[in-house]
Amino acid sequence: MTYTLNNIINSPLKNKTKAKVTSDFGKRTMYNNVTKKYETNHHNGIDIIGGNEIVSFFDGVVTSTRNNIKGYSSKYPSGNYVTIKHSECLYSTYCHLKYQSVNVKKNEIVSSNTILGLMGKTGHATGTHLHFGIKKNGKWIDPKPFLLNNTMETNNKKEITYIVKKGDNLSKIAKKYNTTWQSIYQKNKELIGNNPNLIKIGWKLKI
Repeated sequence: MTYTLNNIINSPLKNKTKAKVTSDFGKRTMYNNVTKKYETNHHNGIDIIGGNEIVSFFDGVVTSTRNNIKGYSSKYPSGNYVTIKHSECLYSTYCHLKYQSVNVKKNEIVSSNTILGLMGKTGHATGTHLHFGIKKNGKWIDPKPFLLNNTMETNNKKEITYIVKKGDNLSKIAKKYNTTWQSIYQKNKELIGNNPNLIKIGWKLKI
């Protein structure tokens, strides 16, 4: 069943606050117009359309990519993709990207809205769309709450890890997350040390 997801706050589609979901998270049966067969499986993300440029929905570090799949592939079902680590237990993945459109590399630090690539139909995809998935504690979960929640808080547990970039200070980071620099400092005092003004690029701070 296709429906529109509105009021997206953390969007994987550049400058889009809504998207059409063409396949939801969970068990599904679909007709593959390439193999001409019906397939039943557990869909570990959501398929969405409604944009062209694919962006990181949140800050993180790129852990893996692929960029060389030209079209449909049963051997490489994810097609061209990007996976991003947001915290020790939270990852996002962006699949079926257009051939040679992937714009980031492994170990690259990215912020929300960093362009990752273009929407495509590579891998196990019979139409142009983005497969967006979230893995938490090693398990695929429904990603929609992460798109709709402006605090990135689910299951009453915050999963925010911010990676320090050039020009950052605790006050600037705190303003972005509607908190205080003192709160961030207390959570990261062991890492930062006695001087809250000295933070280093690449540090992972708990928010």
